[in-house]
Amino acid sequence: MAKRLSSYVHVADDEGQVHAFGPASEVPAWAAAKITNPAAWQDDTAEAGTGSEGTPAEDPESATARKRRTS
Repeated sequence: MAKRLSSYVHVADDEGQVHAFGPASEVPAWAAAKITNPAAWQDDTAEAGTGSEGTPAEDPESATARKRRTS
């Protein structure tokens, strides 16, 4: 599976034209080579059901149970 972005990025092509890519975009090889910030890419181990930041979505019930244990 191709790598996916975790956020929106803007990349200038060789002619100086700026292109925007986001998490749902198919990033062409020329643009992927120019995106050097590792934080811009989702972790390869990310699974379905992740939140918008590329982190696992938390089950509200488990958060409530954890809160009760720490209170």
